[in-house]
Amino acid sequence: MRIGTLGYKRDAPLYEGLPYARRFARYAALFDTVELPSTRNRVPSWRTVSRWRARAPEGFRYSFLAPKHLRYTPSGTERRALRRFLRRHRTLGAARGAVRFQLPEDLDPEAFAAWLQLLAEVGIPGEYAFETPRADLAERVLEAGHAVVNHPEGPFLYLIDPPRLPEARGYAYFSRLEDALHALKAKP
Repeated sequence: MRIGTLGYKRDAPLYEGLPYARRFARYAALFDTVELPSTRNRVPSWRTVSRWRARAPEGFRYSFLAPKHLRYTPSGTERRALRRFLRRHRTLGAARGAVRFQLPEDLDPEAFAAWLQLLAEVGIPGEYAFETPRADLAERVLEAGHAVVNHPEGPFLYLIDPPRLPEARGYAYFSRLEDALHALKAKP
């Protein structure tokens, strides 16, 4: 189980006295992954992704949060946006973690089933996790071979603020740095 936080640019005692440019090195010395919430607001540039890849120590993984402008209904525009985003993520190479998709609550199940087919047709395999409170959508996600956020089953686990860490393959991200540090100490 990889352990990290939702973003690493925090004002915390962990970084006390460090210039901003050296904070990531301190973070990566402790954790082996980070979810980058900034990717929800805009697709990062090729230059930014290349810089992230170059800075990642061996074994480190960056997970992305899918763009908020995705509608989860199949269309040519959706296909292009999804492909553009996933190509940037793929550019991370060995530093590529998972992608978390946050599904809207009012999503039509049939449209989402077609969107999952569109995801397969885009042809960029990866570890994809979907966040939804709806059992019908979670079932479709699992049937398509992807993970459901905070769900105990699937091809891998993608956990947000878990109360404890299971012995499994996956990612555990914490909102608070202190909770992530505690999870590191308690890691099985």
